[in-house]
Amino acid sequence: MSTAEPISRIPRGLHHIISTKPNKFAHKLLSRLPHASNKFVQPRDRVRKWNIRPGDKVRLLVGTPEQKFINQQDATEGWKTFTVKQVDLSRNRVFLEGVNNNRSNVIHARPSNYDSLQESQKQSYNDQKNFVPTMRPVHYSNVQLCYDDQKGPNSSFVSRMKTGRTHFNVKSQRLDWNRIAARISGGSDAPTGPLSLPWPKPEKQYQHPKPDDDLDTANNVAVRETLVLPGLEAIGNTHAADLVPQHINAPAPSDTSFSDAYINNLHGNRPLRKEESELVDLLMPLYLSDELSPRFGKYKTYKAYRSRREAEELERAEAGKVAVEEWELSGKDRGLKEVMELDEVGLEGVFIKPRTRKEVREAAITEFDLENESMRKEVNLNVRSGKVWSSQVGDWIDGPKAQNIARKQDRRERKERKALDRLANRKLEA
Repeated sequence: MSTAEPISRIPRGLHHIISTKPNKFAHKLLSRLPHASNKFVQPRDRVRKWNIRPGDKVRLLVGTPEQKFINQQDATEGWKTFTVKQVDLSRNRVFLEGVNNNRSNVIHARPSNYDSLQESQKQSYNDQKNFVPTMRPVHYSNVQLCYDDQKGPNSSFVSRMKTGRTHFNVKSQRLDWNRIAARISGGSDAPTGPLSLPWPKPEKQYQHPKPDDDLDTANNVAVRETLVLPGLEAIGNTHAADLVPQHINAPAPSDTSFSDAYINNLHGNRPLRKEESELVDLLMPLYLSDELSPRFGKYKTYKAYRSRREAEELERAEAGKVAVEEWELSGKDRGLKEVMELDEVGLEGVFIKPRTRKEVREAAITEFDLENESMRKEVNLNVRSGKVWSSQVGDWIDGPKAQNIARKQDRRERKERKALDRLANRKLEA
């Protein structure tokens, strides 16, 4: 939907502050041709958060007394209220129901077969009006939101408005915020203080467009799960265990013999053997999933990060729970008093308050966090140095990156030694 045309509902984001034209003179018609008189508004001057939306009741702050007041003279009997029908986000304009302009209408000439037309058709040419009423745009700052419309002098209006924090509404899938009336004017019993203003309900609920049966896939078919991946238990005892990536940093499968055999079978070059056929059926869904939805994708990396954090939180809670259980089984610091009264300690008469369950749990969680942080630092240091974890050895071993780093270090040391030798062997010539 283009933001250059008036709309009857607010879009989901803040796209109206992005200019769709390179400059204000682009796509501008000549002055002799009929065109809209609304001026171009720079994106930096456009209203960012629209607090007045279609369906709201507002009053006019500018215009003739006939348009603003009920008695068409002054505000003694109250202000007129208008309903917002459309908004123009790119020009900061609102269209009010009842605020119209008279625009010139095109008069169509009578056709050559006018005499042979019916009376109803002749009437359409005879009763042509020279002017048609159209809604006149009003600037956003020239209207004021109505808080309580009493159809008289007791109506109250929002003279100052604030907006809440912008957040993403999951249900409506759009950016949303709360509008707050900071100051309310008019009316003898107008409320004071910040008040939350509900948004107007649209006349027609917006519905997402349904897919075309001839061009698009139906929703029930698109959400159907058609690819079932085998579990790691089925692959662990086969030759394909080395081809399956075990973690997010694992490289892509380097052995392409099974995929080559599958391609050769498709082209009829060589039939699949029984062992290859079983492994191909087992591995092809994994190849497809890695190709269509790679494990390096943003969502998958975030999902892996979140699962690791959830597992870490469970381990933290379990460590605190185990520490409390062991503390209770050991007698809840009952032997602390006897230890403090020993002559070797030398703290006789000092009052020591026993620990509570909360203190024991927090101490265990703190110790767990320190151990986890030290282990994380060790892992990061080993990864940066090019080492890889070996499950067979149970320790970190040098990988290809570490060997490359060591080779570069040896080359650098050799260059330094050669430079020092050249300086030592250099002699001054007379």
